Amino acid sequence: MNMDNEEFKAWLNDFSAVRLPLWNEFPDFELYMDQLVNLGNRYLEKLLESEITPSMINSYVKKGLMQRPAKKKYAPANVAELVVISLLKSIYPLETIKSGLQQALKTDSVAESYNYFAELFNHTISLVDEDKAMLNFSYEDNLMKLTEQFAIHSLIYKLIGQKLVEIQLTSKR
Repeated sequence: MNMDNEEFKAWLNDFSAVRLPLWNEFPDFELYMDQLVNLGNRYLEKLLESEITPSMINSYVKKGLMQRPAKKKYAPANVAELVVISLLKSIYPLETIKSGLQQALKTDSVAESYNYFAELFNHTISLVDEDKAMLNFSYEDNLMKLTEQFAIHSLIYKLIGQKLVEIQLTSKR
């Protein structure tokens, strides 16, 4: 195995250990903007190309992707929205994300929807460095669940592809 492959294997091992927090791991108190930004960046530091900024959050609120804060304080639902939006925006337009969030909330609470997303993400990413890792799905699943499964796989494989390109670029220098 050459050096690039060793580097990739080590990165993939670390990457497959990344976890999204579950709903009950969110702070149980409201957050100010700077706290929300810091928390979002901490949760997603190994998954985002660029850091979350206050202007991004303001834009998500203005476009209706995130609930408006109450008296400039953000609730756990805002943390969940920020995590999901921040991850999915690299593969979907914001309007598609907004529509998906609205669909998910028709049948489940924010906490239930977020936990499903986070658990599916965590399970999927944990399988990445296994030789048998592949997309297994059932046509029996409802369309929302299938949508989330395909979105998470797209996101994870996009991040892996980016790392492979990065390794190849740095090894040619």
